[in-house]
Amino acid sequence: MKSWDDLKMFLTVAREGTLTAAAAELEVSVSTLHRHLGAFEAEVGATLFHKGPRGYALAAAGEALWPRAQEVEEAVLAATRSVVGHDQQASGEVRITLPLMLLSKVAPHLAAFTRTCSKIRPILLADDGELDLQRETDLALRATTLPPNTVVGRNLCGLAWAPYACVDTEGEELAWVHYVGMDASPAVRWRRSAFPDATPVMSVHGVVGMHAVLAASGAQGLLPCFVGDADPALRRVMGPVASNRLWLLIHADLRRSARVRALVDFIVPRLLAERASFEAT
Repeated sequence: MKSWDDLKMFLTVAREGTLTAAAAELEVSVSTLHRHLGAFEAEVGATLFHKGPRGYALAAAGEALWPRAQEVEEAVLAATRSVVGHDQQASGEVRITLPLMLLSKVAPHLAAFTRTCSKIRPILLADDGELDLQRETDLALRATTLPPNTVVGRNLCGLAWAPYACVDTEGEELAWVHYVGMDASPAVRWRRSAFPDATPVMSVHGVVGMHAVLAASGAQGLLPCFVGDADPALRRVMGPVASNRLWLLIHADLRRSARVRALVDFIVPRLLAERASFEAT
């Protein structure tokens, strides 16, 4: 193995599971990736993947290579972060990820930041999944009660949640819309405890989906109060009933980076100024 690029290619195919997705991630054509992967397998003298109906799965040799390739990747990323973390030039790109529900709150501040610090270009990665702070992003705004211990975190404020329904409805005896994939949310845990036998009329993924469904139905569902209270088409059925916290997370190796610090110093006080709406006080 003569190149980190070969291991990066191997890791990307293993994570994505298909050549199409891996090629998009690596910004190469599928044919180029297929050719390079074949050359890499020939170089190491082993079959690394089996191709099946669902894509590419690790073969025995690939399973053996997987943990070692991850170690090399982390060493390369750590070396990169150690240099970036000592960068004293407030210029370049800063990747920031946040859940879709925060877009309306954060996007105006990022736009204002670009007018103030023209040499720094934010890259906004709005995603309800949790992007990896080691590989995919520099900063993360996350609603959580327990951030990972591998990052530097700042607890900004609480995030209050309550049941909401269309303003045309009345009372609390309404059918429910449930979330998919949010079992760890304090709000979902509250709903399961308070209404254990509730059968959903629909299930949705993410706050944006819930918001859209509630505005068009007679059912109730859980929203962050800063989302529900801002929509005149909705009413708060009760509560707030639960809360978690809004954290700003930075990989520890980047906390001294001038460009990262510039964005943090700009956006944090502006988010703190909106604490009342986040906490529904």
